[in-house]
Amino acid sequence: MNDPVAANNQIPSVGRMTPTQLIELLQPLDEQFEQIETIEHGIQTAHEVMKKNETEYDIGMACLLLAGLIGAGALLYACVSEPWNHDAPVASLIAGLIGIIPLLVGLNQLRVYRHNIDTVFPALYPAIAADEQSIDTIRKTMRPTLLLLPVTCRNGEANAYILQMLICGRADGFNTAVTLWEEHEHRRRMEQYEQDKVTEARKQTTALAISAPAQASQAFEARRQTRELRGLRDDLNNRH
Repeated sequence: MNDPVAANNQIPSVGRMTPTQLIELLQPLDEQFEQIETIEHGIQTAHEVMKKNETEYDIGMACLLLAGLIGAGALLYACVSEPWNHDAPVASLIAGLIGIIPLLVGLNQLRVYRHNIDTVFPALYPAIAADEQSIDTIRKTMRPTLLLLPVTCRNGEANAYILQMLICGRADGFNTAVTLWEEHEHRRRMEQYEQDKVTEARKQTTALAISAPAQASQAFEARRQTRELRGLRDDLNNRH
């Protein structure tokens, strides 16, 4: 079995590699990162399908409950109102017919839920396990090359940016490419920080705009009460 550490010792330091050597080193990593991203997206989609199926069940049960309530209410109304309201049976019948709609919707939702449980999910779970195993295999393949890179560059976004800087010629070596990446990341963080500040300021402005009428009303009421108290005090003073 090949030792990754021994293999790395045979590869020159990335800081001494030419742009061509770096591109040859980093391009396979870029492709592998893309493969992992694609597989992870598929796993996420599968989990969303499972979550949606639980929603199908919840909606189905809610519709059945609503249909039951409508039916029970219609029956109760017919029984209670029939002696003095001869139209009660007709109204109850109409309500019962309306209750059929959520009943049919609920039954369909539960049918879809059961279909997914019996047909879709038995194949979905092994597929997710296989995808996760594929990700582990790809990461093990990437590990020897990743160990050559700084920790901050061992992700798909950093690798793609560094590779782009080398291909377009803006960087003539790894250290220059890393510096450009760090500057880019710093600018992005600062832009995100400024955007967060703007968003927070807008939220506070909206909150103040909503609360301003209430505060003005409270201030007006306080002044009114103050004037009334002052008037009562003046009346008492005048009587004495």
